[in-house]
Amino acid sequence: MSWERSRFIPWSRIQDVSGPDGYESQKEKVYRALAREATREKDLLEHSKNNASQATPNAQSFVPPEVLAQQAQKKKGLFNSGVDYSTPDLVRTLAFGGCIGAITGSVFGFMDGMRTAQESSIIKNTSNMAKTKYLIEGTSRSGIIFGAFFSGFHCLKYGIRIATDPGLVYEAIGASVLSLGALAAKPATRPSLPYAAMLIGMDCFSIYMKEDV
Repeated sequence: MSWERSRFIPWSRIQDVSGPDGYESQKEKVYRALAREATREKDLLEHSKNNASQATPNAQSFVPPEVLAQQAQKKKGLFNSGVDYSTPDLVRTLAFGGCIGAITGSVFGFMDGMRTAQESSIIKNTSNMAKTKYLIEGTSRSGIIFGAFFSGFHCLKYGIRIATDPGLVYEAIGASVLSLGALAAKPATRPSLPYAAMLIGMDCFSIYMKEDV
């Protein structure tokens, strides 16, 4: 009978409820004392785990002191309002503008050469070799002009971004005015202004679509 009454009590605490009187109240006190001890042990275990994690730094989140010093001294742009200058970014910008401009300019030059060859009576009377040479010269000249133009356009955009970072719209406006003004300054490149404006418009539309996505 005594075993039946104490089977829910740990053997180490049986002496606390061994008396015949007040068994239920003594058992309740033992239960509460056991619950307090379990809570205390749980808190001590969590505290020891927190101390161990603080004492052992995480290798993945470690940042060298020299990197922290560079980040603390780092400034944004030329006037503390733009982005940081990066030579790889500038090279990628120039390469992108030069490639796209050269390809597009070559297409425009070839189309102009074909139209001129069909409309000009002088070119019609020349040999096929002369016509081919004329098309190649016009295509290469247009590719070089537009490659330099579009490369300069993207370089100006990057420069504006470094200086003030006003946003994509104002970057495009400022770079467009400067680059188109450079084309308009020379009579030899003025006929390329419509194609140059078209190329800038295509670039702005592409950026607009990427921003919406």
